[in-house]
Amino acid sequence: MQKVLLTGDKGLIATDFTETFGKKFAIASPEETDWKNYAQTAAILGDTRYDAVVHFVAPRETPSDSWLDSEELVAFTNVQYASVLFGVKKLIVVSDPYDLDTSEELVRVSEETFGVSMPRSGVGRTRYLITKLASSDKISTVLRVFGAYGKGARVNKHRLTEILSHAITGKKQIELPANKTFSAVYAEDVARLIALFLEEKLPRGVYNVANPTPTSLSEYAKKVKAYAKKNEREIEIVSEKAVLPECTASTDKLNETVGSFKFTSLGTGVNKTLDYYKAHKGKLRREKGESET
Repeated sequence: MQKVLLTGDKGLIATDFTETFGKKFAIASPEETDWKNYAQTAAILGDTRYDAVVHFVAPRETPSDSWLDSEELVAFTNVQYASVLFGVKKLIVVSDPYDLDTSEELVRVSEETFGVSMPRSGVGRTRYLITKLASSDKISTVLRVFGAYGKGARVNKHRLTEILSHAITGKKQIELPANKTFSAVYAEDVARLIALFLEEKLPRGVYNVANPTPTSLSEYAKKVKAYAKKNEREIEIVSEKAVLPECTASTDKLNETVGSFKFTSLGTGVNKTLDYYKAHKGKLRREKGESET
């Protein structure tokens, strides 16, 4: 059984991975570890010789204008250096598309687009450097996730979950200040891909993880409305005419590498996620009441 260490921001995808594959891998996920502290990072990787590390880059739904997200960059370089030093065979970096210039439209963007233009935001420049560093060693693979949704995401931290929440509790009105076409995937699909890259001898590199059937915020909201109606809850969608730049990706390279990977359809993913929240109403209400930090 492979010994796998989870580092970085262990949120939605990390939770799904642990729950789904906790019996397939010996997963360690140390709490309260400061990955920006190299001594702590090296001690964890030195004490237990892990076969693989999965590093989760902290999600950012809104790019900042600061020059660099230096803490995120330091955390990754510590994990990368210690992984190489202590003989880790695979380092899977779970990131997002901000290593590309998302101020422009990304329409079925391919992996080869990386490096064509420099991202303008501080978060983007940080992601760019992380992907560049990961591409320079002999153990790293970057999974660039174009958004994910699923059970357990925090409402105040995640726009898609906030939209979903209206089907269960809170205001009976979904407000969409702008529409956007995107390629978000069901979080358990990302977990399955992580497991696949850990188990199989696949070429290292940068891969897009995106739903091959793009959707939009308005279509997503309609799925939520349909679910609410089946549960005798009427909600209204209020949508402005503003349109944000498209952000969708090609998964040709991924499919060529792993074979035809079946992503969960939007309808199935939304229903499974809402079934979870329906059974955990208290948790959903509590999170909606929290203030953002």
